[in-house]
Amino acid sequence: MQKRYDEATEMIMKAQKYFEEIGAQGGVANCLRILGSIYMNQRQYDEAADMLSNAQMQYQNIGKIVNVAWCYQYLGICYRLQGQYGKAKEAFTEALELLKGFPGERFKIGWILLEFGHLFFDLKDFVEARRKYEDAKNVFDSHGQLEKDVDECSRALAKLDEAIKQ
Repeated sequence: MQKRYDEATEMIMKAQKYFEEIGAQGGVANCLRILGSIYMNQRQYDEAADMLSNAQMQYQNIGKIVNVAWCYQYLGICYRLQGQYGKAKEAFTEALELLKGFPGERFKIGWILLEFGHLFFDLKDFVEARRKYEDAKNVFDSHGQLEKDVDECSRALAKLDEAIKQ
């Protein structure tokens, strides 16, 4: 499996270099975002955060606000997995704030709320975790045809209930 990540990283870096040569900022940003995802999948969170921060700045420069929010969401996940809970909270909050102006992005909002719930779960703030999980579930319910995502929220709520009992 690692060899595939290495191959993918090499290909994306070549694409990034090409986009830089032709001045295609959107292409550069997309490559940085993909590299961030690759590093996250390998649990290389510092490298992932660097790539995602760079992608976020590139998207900001070209006005791709939804993509900026996506980067903040994934930065929040990186920070949470590293135990940097304050930075994670800031990143999730920023992502939600950016998406307020994009009501068509309810699906992304639902996932940010779910990740925010995981953050509060990690912090053992079960009241706030429940609120975020239920908000995410409501977003997915209202969207329709997202049973898998609703189920993900239900599993998170069940895990929360189990943690509270202990």
